[in-house]
Amino acid sequence: MGLAMKTTFLGGAFLLAVIVTPTSSHAQETITIEGQLENGTADAEVPQGMIVTANVFRLGENLDTRETVADAEGRFSFHGVPGGQGYGYIISTKYAGAVYFFEGDYPLDPGLVQLAVYENTSSSSAIKVRSHTLVVNAADSASRLMNSLELVGLDNTGDRTFIPDLAQAGQMDMLRFSLPSTVTNLDVQSSLRGGQILQVELGFAMTSPVPPGTHEIGYTYLSSYKRGNLTFAHALPFGADTFLVLLVQGLGQAKGTGLEEMGHLVLGEGDNQRDYQRLEAHNLSAGARVVLDFTGLPEPSLWKRWQATILGEGFLKMAVPSAFGMALVALLAYVIFRKKEPSVATYGNPVHHTAMTEAIAHLDDRFQQRELGKQEYLHRRRELKGQILGWMAPLPSPETQPTPKQVETPPGPSTEQSGRPESSE
Repeated sequence: MGLAMKTTFLGGAFLLAVIVTPTSSHAQETITIEGQLENGTADAEVPQGMIVTANVFRLGENLDTRETVADAEGRFSFHGVPGGQGYGYIISTKYAGAVYFFEGDYPLDPGLVQLAVYENTSSSSAIKVRSHTLVVNAADSASRLMNSLELVGLDNTGDRTFIPDLAQAGQMDMLRFSLPSTVTNLDVQSSLRGGQILQVELGFAMTSPVPPGTHEIGYTYLSSYKRGNLTFAHALPFGADTFLVLLVQGLGQAKGTGLEEMGHLVLGEGDNQRDYQRLEAHNLSAGARVVLDFTGLPEPSLWKRWQATILGEGFLKMAVPSAFGMALVALLAYVIFRKKEPSVATYGNPVHHTAMTEAIAHLDDRFQQRELGKQEYLHRRRELKGQILGWMAPLPSPETQPTPKQVETPPGPSTEQSGRPESSE
């Protein structure tokens, strides 16, 4: 099934200088937005005749859409723009195959606001993976399904936006990610905007434009195992400065080629602490492959096997959903990158993330114990997911692994707690 991507933009390449001038009015406050387009690629000129769009939102509803053409020097302005509490603004332009945005809520900063947009390149040579984390946080004995999530932090170290050239037959120069052969229920979230998700051999690829700067990609999936074992030859097309594997204690054991046992990592607080086996490898080159072996995974009892055969009961396609997985992504992002300087994406207070993770884990436990119905459970976990994932917009989770069908990603933005539109699952 094709996946339509909805993403939160965290970088770009034109410089958008926005000057906001408020105008008082008893009926409706209005503001003037003035801006300047500049080309962020070295020695590149400012494009001529660029169309700039302004979308005005109030409490998530698109009230107004305006367009103007920048002048020969890249200047533009929007006058009489509605303002006030609950209003949000998206100023955008499309250039060389990528869409670049400035997003803000009322009141906008009266100073200059910069938006990154660049010339493009079809070469991924500037893409570097700084960290790749694989977390196994649940496994169900009845269905023999293992729930995993992966978080990839990458940098475009150049000054051009990477856009894969899909016209080149057989070209694999795109963002690619490895998956087990038995994967289902793939759910991808990304800080990149636009593009498609494609099925490739033993994994998936993204055609999203990758502007210069730091970006995050997270994805969860289910994989089936047999006799308590799963072997996964994990390919790393771009290598990784750090490759980390975490397996929650009590599920089994993990080992892998070139991975070093680093002791345990504890996440959570009090009775809700979770202890993880921790394996690491560093400075993996592009094209590296790590063979992962998971052993001792939960197996059903004879009674459970008989019950599943007679009643056809499963784990409702997995009782520990991607919501908990992506909550862990947020927490892990803090743990892994806590010593790094903050990027455009912020991960907030780790205590808050821990509390949210605990709340989702408790919700999962109640669902597994059949204390909640499916609809109520899904509604509550969607609310919790929305609170903890303000830095990522979710992609729909398919029931089966991705197929080669290509689905264009709408460039529309999504936000949380603002006048701009909210993300939806």
